Amino acid sequence: MGQRIKNNFHRRFGDRIHVVYAQHSSLAEKEAIKARLSEAIIKVLTGILGREPTQKELLGIDDLSSNKKHK
Repeated sequence: MGQRIKNNFHRRFGDRIHVVYAQHSSLAEKEAIKARLSEAIIKVLTGILGREPTQKELLGIDDLSSNKKHK
C-alpha cells in the first residue's frame, strides 16, 4: 500500500483492526476459512440487496447493479 492509503487507513481505524495472515494452513483450516468467507459475503450481499442473493448472483452470472431492493 502507498503511504497515503496507509495514513488514511490508520486515521480511520487506528489500532482497532489487525490483519494476521497464516503462514502455513492445513487443508481443514483452509476449508473452514473459505466457508466463513463465503458466509460473510452472503451476509453482506443480503444486507445490500435486502434479500438473500441467488446462486447466479453469487457466481457473478447475473448483474447485481441492475437489481432493485425487494420489500
